[in-house]
Amino acid sequence: MIRAIHLLDDFAMGGVTRSMLLHRRPELASLAQSDVIPIKQGTKIAPRFDAELIITHFPPSWSRIPFLISLRLRNPTARLVHVEHSYTRSFEEHCVSSNGRFRIMLEMTLAIFNEVICVSHAQAEWLRQAATLPYAKVSVIHPWSSRPGLLDVPDLEHRTSGKQLRLAAYGRFARPKNFIALIHAISRFAPDEIELHLGGTGPDEAAMRAAATGNSHIHFHGMIEDVPAFLTECDALIVPSEWEAFGQVAMEARMAGRPILVADVDGLPEQVNPFCPAGAVAPLGTADEIERAVRHFMRLPLVDLGHRGRIATRSFEREVVKGWSDLYRRAANCAAQMENSDLPRAA
Repeated sequence: MIRAIHLLDDFAMGGVTRSMLLHRRPELASLAQSDVIPIKQGTKIAPRFDAELIITHFPPSWSRIPFLISLRLRNPTARLVHVEHSYTRSFEEHCVSSNGRFRIMLEMTLAIFNEVICVSHAQAEWLRQAATLPYAKVSVIHPWSSRPGLLDVPDLEHRTSGKQLRLAAYGRFARPKNFIALIHAISRFAPDEIELHLGGTGPDEAAMRAAATGNSHIHFHGMIEDVPAFLTECDALIVPSEWEAFGQVAMEARMAGRPILVADVDGLPEQVNPFCPAGAVAPLGTADEIERAVRHFMRLPLVDLGHRGRIATRSFEREVVKGWSDLYRRAANCAAQMENSDLPRAA
């Protein structure tokens, strides 16, 4: 068994933090003892770790370069792996003022690692190009929320013609989620056509509530502690993000048997499997686009889409566990090779 260190700098990252629970599963715990270590933002010198595998879960940046270089120098025999949760093609388009400088940073920082894990195939394709990474250095392991009870949510019932659609959206109330445009779009529907149920908190909450003023069919639920119960009371999920590496909420909705409407950005379209479709993909950047997409979505066979989406998730957890198992085995093989070489072990 090897020891694996997971380095996090933000324990408010709900999906990332919850995903650490996966490593307690017997299949993974038998391969690696996994420990989560907090790293304060601004830390320049990395600790020495008694570990064969060190995994970073925070995005690289110019300010992180001293830490990452020292992580490599102070742990010379450890296998370094980076999991990229944040950066995507759409993030670069929306948030990066100098693509050249940004890509130089990516190339410099990711060169320090033995392996890079992406959370979607679209992200992996973009990152290989953006950071000029060898194809074999990048692999994909989808996130896993470890949220119980989703598979126990009752199947969606058939809606009678003209019945109100209960549409859900949840996550951090911040710009990437594009919830303000969503509210403007839903405000154009009659209350008997659709209800929008919003879960979460964040810096955009005041603006969102202001945009929803006068719309009795838009409801705020605060932080969602019981996601299965929240999804039980809804008919479908919409994810109108401006950028989204994977879209954990879409996976949770699929597990709960709820159809999804997702933006055509980054890893979100992968949630709507063309061979077993779980919903629809559409441009959702503006209120006009969201309104058009929702009106089309309402005419789809939502019960069938929800059922198919749930079926497609049955092997998902097994695939995620296999991805991490393979990663741990690669690290164990590298550690064994180190033991048989003349290289000194890390202190």
